[in-house]
Amino acid sequence: MGYRTVAKFGVLLSVILFCIGVGLYGFARLNAADKDKDIDLVSWVPDDCIGVMETDNIDFFMNAFSRMAYAAQLDTLHRVGLIKTILNDIIPYISSSDHGISNEVNQMMVSFHAPSGSSRDLVAYFRLGKPERKKLLKAIREHRGKEFIPREEGYRGRTIEIFPIDSSDFLSVYSGDGFLAISYQKRLIERVIDAEKDGTSLKEDVVFASVRQPKSANFLTLYAHSSSIPAIDGGEKECWSEFDIHMNSEVFYLSGVMHASDVCMQRAVDHLRAIPSISGDSLLVLSGQAKVDSCISKRVASSRTSLFDECVSNLSRDASYIMVADMDKIAQKPEYYYSYLPSFLQRHPDLFRPFILSVQITEVEDRLSHIFVFTYKE
Repeated sequence: MGYRTVAKFGVLLSVILFCIGVGLYGFARLNAADKDKDIDLVSWVPDDCIGVMETDNIDFFMNAFSRMAYAAQLDTLHRVGLIKTILNDIIPYISSSDHGISNEVNQMMVSFHAPSGSSRDLVAYFRLGKPERKKLLKAIREHRGKEFIPREEGYRGRTIEIFPIDSSDFLSVYSGDGFLAISYQKRLIERVIDAEKDGTSLKEDVVFASVRQPKSANFLTLYAHSSSIPAIDGGEKECWSEFDIHMNSEVFYLSGVMHASDVCMQRAVDHLRAIPSISGDSLLVLSGQAKVDSCISKRVASSRTSLFDECVSNLSRDASYIMVADMDKIAQKPEYYYSYLPSFLQRHPDLFRPFILSVQITEVEDRLSHIFVFTYKE
């Protein structure tokens, strides 16, 4: 398994946590005109992205996250990049009724891009009417001062506005009827325009369309252009994995399915069945439903009552694969576990030391269902 493949998945997990931890809702007043309500933001997302995050109400998740026991532990994730800019410059103003900009969120997307998929290699998309856009820019100028005046650059008949953030950084913005796209990277905004003009948006991706199904209200979902775990990723491109985010006081978890072409799916299943077993106090890896059933049955019958054992016992006996890892111990030598752990967990061990990570994958007809559970230990 190449490091680059592992890194892609890990970066996506990091951005999930970015989006849980902050109110990236400041750019939108989404009670737009009726003609804007049918806009599907995926129509502007370049099809070469490595992942997409979508929500109908980020405000709901931000408020819920602040009440969780682990909120303080993960709070530092929002303090860099585009997230920091939005927090510092936008949120203090959109919440003021003086500007007439509502913070009621209806839909938002974030696409993540190579080479790193970091907070600088993303594009945020909002459904935003022209009147609200003008009010937003006016509010920001009141904070930034006269220097917050964009310069305009043309690209394929479209206009990209370049806004100064400080002496060395800029935001690139492209807007149309009912939507706005914003990024640190002008090249990514150009890719958004390419997707629009050439008909190469993610909306045309058949596999992505199959995994992106209608959701109930108040959803937050990540779609990763990869297998559900690095160990089963054979480098196939015709593969998308869905991760719905859920939270309660002591746990947050990501659940969903992996969709792929028949060939890609069969290779993933073959890789899954071939994963070797590992058993220890800090890490348990098992592949094969019979092994999983036997292990969980023994743990349930055992008198051991550690949180690690409870996490194992709570997994499904019907799973085809399970992994349980005490991140405090795994963080000591994360390079040993590249095949099982997203690279973000490896690069930021201090953030996840208070968690036990449980993963299960189950073969369900022609797809793989998965769940990632982060259980807070303190």
